[in-house]
Amino acid sequence: MKVLILNGSPKKKSSTSKFLGRMAGLLLTGCKVWHASLRTKSEYPEIMQRLKEIDALIVAAPLYVDGTPSHVLEFLQQAEEFCVDNGCHFSVYAISNNGFIEGIHNKSHLRMYECWCRRAGLTWGGGVGIGGGEMFHCLVIYYPVAFAVLITVNLIKYVLGIEITFSSWLPLAENIGIYLFFNCGVFYCVMRLSASVRSLRQTKNRYTRVMVPAFLFIPMADIFMTFISLFNGKIIFTLLKKDYDIRSLESEQANKS
Repeated sequence: MKVLILNGSPKKKSSTSKFLGRMAGLLLTGCKVWHASLRTKSEYPEIMQRLKEIDALIVAAPLYVDGTPSHVLEFLQQAEEFCVDNGCHFSVYAISNNGFIEGIHNKSHLRMYECWCRRAGLTWGGGVGIGGGEMFHCLVIYYPVAFAVLITVNLIKYVLGIEITFSSWLPLAENIGIYLFFNCGVFYCVMRLSASVRSLRQTKNRYTRVMVPAFLFIPMADIFMTFISLFNGKIIFTLLKKDYDIRSLESEQANKS
């Protein structure tokens, strides 16, 4: 069976959608899996050709303004016409993640893919809505690093002849347990979706979240997004300067007219 997994995130790196798509791909044992990104239109022709031969399509994309990101929507509009003209008959599945803690916020996003399937003459297979997408991605980065550090420390102890006791491995076991607990809902739902894809079975939409209490998640997310906006995007002074330049340009155009 042939499966195409589309990454609908506009990010060049550190994309939760890309990670979720890769996870689903690893679980599709025995299937021929292709991965593609929707970041640029230059990739559309190759993707369109894949649509002719695949049995299933998985779209992994973030929730933007309670719906499909604009660049993904543009692709779907072109793909709809292409699928109708070429008589494509594959099943469509979706993985939607958002920055809110509740996974149910992805409901409208998944419904959009279902409606698109009806217009394109395709089969809607079902989807997964994941809350706390950025937190999930942070946990995915943090805990493997923590595992690597603990293992390295114990290996150094072994090389130096220092006795390694059970208690020295206890932090590793605790971290594995915490990691699996926080992400158990995400892993379970993605596994169920991948099983449905392998058998081309329709399944109901499932909603899950990172298992962090909302009263802890909200302040942590606020702090995280503030730092991301300052250091991963444009510094606030640059943004203010751009805003000033735009207003100056608008003022000049108004004076000319």
